[in-house]
Order: sequence, then C-alpha cells, then structure tokens
Amino acid sequence: TAAVTTREDTPGDKRLVAYVVPTPGHAPEASELRTHLQRQLPDYMVPSTYLTLDHLPLTPNGKVDTKALPAPDGHRPELATTYTAPRNSTEEIITGVWSDVLGIDTIGIHDNFFELG
Repeated sequence: TAAVTTREDTPGDKRLVAYVVPTPGHAPEASELRTHLQRQLPDYMVPSTYLTLDHLPLTPNGKVDTKALPAPDGHRPELATTYTAPRNSTEEIITGVWSDVLGIDTIGIHDNFFELG
C-alpha cells in the first residue's frame, strides 16, 4: 500500500513525498522504488522522499488522512550512492548550500541534487 502527496513544509518548497506500507516479508528500499517509478513516470512525477509507515492514517470515511501523514525528518534519504563526506572547503560550501536549500542534514559529494529533493 502506498500514498503520494505534495508537501510544502517550507513555504515555496513543494515536493512529492511517498508513504509506503510494505507487505510483510518484503520491504523494498527507496532506491528500488525510485528506479521502478523512473521507468514508468516522467521525472517530475517521481517522489523525492520515501517514508515507510506501519499503516496509513485514515479518515472516518476510510480515505487516507493526508493531514496526519508525518513530515520528512530532514535526514539524508536512502539513495543508490553511498555517503561520501566533503573532502575540501569547496565541497563543504556546496554541500552546505544544498543542505540549507533542501533542508537535509547530511549531503555527500556524490549525491544527486534532484534525487534529494
């Protein structure tokens, strides 16, 4: 089960967030989901953040309660690339700017800006 919604936790910063409830015994990684969706959808429709939940919150009518879905926590999302820390002052400045713009705590030098958010 999954739901995708547009979030604007920071004014002017809209992003697609996917909420996934995995089936027992099979919890796909965010990179798997992203790769699958990139084959099926245009880039602008692929969520930038994937959150795993135990269940989707529902309204009394049985619809997904989008207001009760949690906000992304600002941690580095799961990406296909492993984290590599900045090695010099230029890389530290660039990752610092990306961190401020995207609201993500840890950004590596090989991370893709568009996959982050």
